[in-house]
Parts: sequence; structure tokens; C-alpha cells
Amino acid sequence: MTDESGPKGDPVPASDGHRAVFLSYASQDTEAAARICTSLRNAGIEVWFDQNELRGGAAWDAAIKKQLRTCALFIPIISTNSRARGEGYFRFEWKLAVDRSHLMAAEKAFLLPVAIDATDEVDAWVPEKFHEVQWTWLRGGETSPAFVERVSRLLAFGGYMPPAGAAPALTSRPMAPAVPTPPVAQSPCSEQSIAVLPFVDMSQNKDQEYFSDGLTEELIGLLTRVPELRVPARTSCFYFKSKQATIADIARALNVAHVLEGSVRKAGNTMRIAAQLIRADTGFHLWSQTFDRTLDDIFKVQDEIAGSVVRSLCDALLSATLPARTAALNSEAYQLYLRGHFHWNRRSPEEFRKAITFFQQAIGVDPDYALAFTGLADCYSLLPIYDRASQATETMPQAKTAILRALAIDDNLAEAHASLGLILAIFDFEWLAAERQYQRAIELSPNAPVPHQWYGELLVNTGRFDAGLAQGRHAVDLDPLSQVANLALGIQLNSARRYTEAIAQLQKTLTLGRNFADTNYFMFEAYANKGLYQEALAAYARQKQLDGEPATEVAAFKEAFAKDSWPGFLQLRIRSLEAQGQPDCDELASFYARMGDLDRAFAWLEKSFAGRSARLTHLKVDARYDNLRADARFADMLRRVGLGS
Repeated sequence: MTDESGPKGDPVPASDGHRAVFLSYASQDTEAAARICTSLRNAGIEVWFDQNELRGGAAWDAAIKKQLRTCALFIPIISTNSRARGEGYFRFEWKLAVDRSHLMAAEKAFLLPVAIDATDEVDAWVPEKFHEVQWTWLRGGETSPAFVERVSRLLAFGGYMPPAGAAPALTSRPMAPAVPTPPVAQSPCSEQSIAVLPFVDMSQNKDQEYFSDGLTEELIGLLTRVPELRVPARTSCFYFKSKQATIADIARALNVAHVLEGSVRKAGNTMRIAAQLIRADTGFHLWSQTFDRTLDDIFKVQDEIAGSVVRSLCDALLSATLPARTAALNSEAYQLYLRGHFHWNRRSPEEFRKAITFFQQAIGVDPDYALAFTGLADCYSLLPIYDRASQATETMPQAKTAILRALAIDDNLAEAHASLGLILAIFDFEWLAAERQYQRAIELSPNAPVPHQWYGELLVNTGRFDAGLAQGRHAVDLDPLSQVANLALGIQLNSARRYTEAIAQLQKTLTLGRNFADTNYFMFEAYANKGLYQEALAAYARQKQLDGEPATEVAAFKEAFAKDSWPGFLQLRIRSLEAQGQPDCDELASFYARMGDLDRAFAWLEKSFAGRSARLTHLKVDARYDNLRADARFADMLRRVGLGS
């Protein structure tokens, strides 16, 4: 085995490779590879980096092959140089690495392609296997903290990652995110902390996932109400659903000392729930119990489990007791609500519509079910954001009617206050009223991440950057593996014009879910705002591919950029977007603004305002519209969206 080559190309002894990274690159990219190597080594990561230009010979080939058989991660460096070379020793290394990857479990991360220029996945000449995993773009080999953190995470976890098919693929080349580990600067783990893992559906027909997921969420909610107890939010706990990670791995990633896990076996009106509380560092069971009940007892069982957890931790750690429920619930309505919430969590137009049906059925059974009204409102609020065919002017009034009904039933429901705040902010443009609702939601449920996230967005959009970013970061602290919370922080950093930080945050978000198209779009915006147009183009191409745009369209705007640079790209995209039946008014307005065509920019902004686009809430701080700010029409638009005098 080798680290770097010796004076005459002789192998230098190194470790057994179980935590080593192998860098493979074309000789023209040596400087960029050296920068990546140095950044990883400075973080304490062992890197096998061959700097011998005279490759070959039996001894050297044997050493390289041995490294490739034993390294923990293989990083091929991809560029215009590697594309131009149809032959090269690095291609032999790529082949050996791909061959080894075929012997590995689907959940194991081994190949980590890195592009060091504007080379895109579609244009790169690489093995097909490289297209099945997530790529990273490091301009000139300048390595971001997010990338170093990701490599550290994979090495700590033995390289395990979710299967490529774990989430619906939006492209023929799905990208599988890595299972994360704690950030390098993570604070010490509190003894008063617990993660609730998704309970497993053990029912005979495996058709009760909505019920087991709902039980898990209820337990998270109940335990979150204990002020002294730190409980990661739902998204972070559910990140590990169906993933091959140990209790210790999960506890490290979520920075908790204890884990609650269990299973549900449901048949008809009866259920068996098994639960166990585990000390993460030792694996010892602090408490376990099996409950055989009817569905009529579901709320009692939830309280029993949560109460048992608190009692198990109480003597040594907690002085608090579990707060009592604020309202009784109907079992049939509750199951319908769980079905609705299950579909709502899947976040697509089709799933939102399914959720609406179940929430309405729950309300039909129990007309005073405040949470069901809140779920209904959230579906109507988010539909126009996720579905271009849905009009905010139609869905948002329905959302407001539902949420006001929820608050009339239960004015102490934190989720309802947060939802009303969102409606007031992104549709009514009533900023002060929205702020009061967010503050009330945080007062009622300080450990819920969503109110902090939405409040942070409001503060940033109104120009209070430091306060807004503090709220955004707190949301990520509460739900560290949430793609939405991490993306929101990246958007806030971009709005605050902290572009380098925004790009790093968005790169981190990509490690949580490569198929999240919106992350690539806001990466495009951050790069464009910073003037890095080649990188912006690559991010835009990835977003459009994930959104299902035809490959010919993507290739066309790449060609336009190659021919006429940034203006050529903007002009072609404007023509293409305007030809669509339902174009994105905000995107067109921003492209015209970047081109300096003020009249057309304002014309599309007016259409965006008429449709109550949520992106108008960024108008005061949005760098895309800087060319319009000296125009009196812009001041008038700011006034109409409540952001100007």
C-alpha cells in the first residue's frame, strides 16, 4: 500500500485502507487534486495521492491495485482534461473502482465523483456507474467545508448511504444521499436527549405504514413538550427510515444519548405495540414493554409509552413530567388524519390532493378536529408552491378559511398559528400580523422547527438578516437532517448576500437528497449572484434535468452559453419559458431584470403579483432585481407587497 510515491516511485507503507481516500485524476489536473488532498489531510483524513508521473511497472501496478481493493472511498476527479483524454492510467483506475463497487451493497457509498470545472454529468466521458451517485463541483479543486464534512461522515459510517431507489427518482440517473454524521464542531451530546425512530409496520399485509409513522410522530410531539428534553424533529428522525445504520451511528448523527424504537402490528381493531428505550453508547435497554390494545385505546397507549420514557429518564436526568393532553380525540377521525398526514409528508401535488381527501373525511367524522383543519390549510397553502397548475388566488382563501376554523376550535395549537403566519406572509403580505403568529407559535412550541424556519424567512425578507439567520440556524439545529430546513437556510444566506456561505449550505443540503430539484435552482441563483456563471449554468442544468425537462432543451441552453456566454443563455431561456403554456412569471421577470430589459421585467412582475407568487416576499432583498431598484415602478411594487412605504 502507498501514501505518496517515494523518490523513485517505490510504494511507501500506509494503513490498511479502511479509512483511506483514493484520489484519481488526469495528470493535467495535478494542482487541483493536490488542493483537494491538502484540504482532506488538514481535516485528519488519510489520502492516497499518487504524484508519480512515471506510472507503470509490475510493482507499481500491484500497489495501485491493492489500494483500490482496500480504500474506503474512491474520488475520481472529472474535468475537461479527463474528457479530452480517451486513454489514460486514471481510466484504468476508474474501471477497477467500478468493478469493486459492483461487489458492494447498494447502500454503501464508495464512488464520489468530483468535477473541478464546468464539466457536466451529461457531457463527461465517465463510466455509467458514476452517473448513479452524487457528484460534487469544486472549482479548481477549492474544497468546501461541506465536502470535507461529507467525506468525514462517510468514513465515520463505513460509507453507508440510502439505496438509490429509496426516494422517487425524478431522472434516469438518481442520486443517493449519504447517511450523515455530526458536524466537526458539534456541541457535546446532552444526556437529556432522545431520538424517536420510525416505528416499524409489522402488520401482516404491511399496509399500516401511515399508522406506524403517525404513532412515531405523536411520540415525538409528546416528548417535545417536556421542556428539559432535547428531541430531534420528525424529518431528522425519519431520515433513517429503512436505512442500514446502527443505533450508535444514528445517535451520533442526531447528537442524542438515547433512542426510542419499536414496532406496530395492527389487525382490524386490535394492535400490538412494542417499544424499547436504548442507551446509545452502551446499547443497554433502559425500558421495554409490549402493549396489546384496541384502537379505542390508541391515545392512552401513546401517553403510556411517552410517560414510561420520561419516567425512565426522570430519576437521573429530568425533573419534569409529561404534560397532559389538551383535547380528547375520536379514534376513527384520528386514523383518517394519520392517512392525510402520511400523504402530506410526501410533498407532491398528487400527494397533497390525497391528503386533502383524508383530512376532509376526518373533519366529516369529527367537525371539531383542529389538527385536521390545520392539515387541510397546509395542503392548500403549499399546493401553488409545488404545482404550477394550482393558483394561489384559488387555494389560499381555502387555506385561510380552514386555519381560522382550526384556531376557533383550539387557539393554543402552535401548528395552526404557524400556518396562519405563513398565509398572512406569502399571500396577504401582512408582515406584522404574520410575525405575531410566528412568535405565538414559537411561544407555544419552542422546539418545533417549522415556526423558526418560517419566522427566519420573514425576518430576512424584511431586511433583518442577523435575526433571521439566527432563526434559520435554530431550525436546522432542531431538525438537522431536514432538506427543507437546510434549503431554507441556504436561501436566507443567499438573500442576505452571503453567497459563499449560501453555496456551502446548499452543497450540504445536496448531501441530504440529490433529487431535491429546488436545491439546485437556488444553487444556480447563488452562483449567478456571485458572478460564477459557468457554475450557475451547471446547477441550472441539474435542476432542469431533475424537473424532467427534455435533454434537447438542456443541451440547447448549454450551447447558447458556449456561444454567447451569460446573455446568450438568458435570451434562449426567456424564449423557451415564454413559449410554455404556464410560464413561471417570477423566473421570467428575474431573467429580464438580469438582461436589463426593465419594461418586460416589470410586465412579468405584474403577472407575478396578480397570481400572488410567494417569491414576491423576497423582493426587498432579492439581488436578481437590483437592476430595477432605481425605477419608480419598483418602489410601487414594494409598497404593494407591504415591503415599502
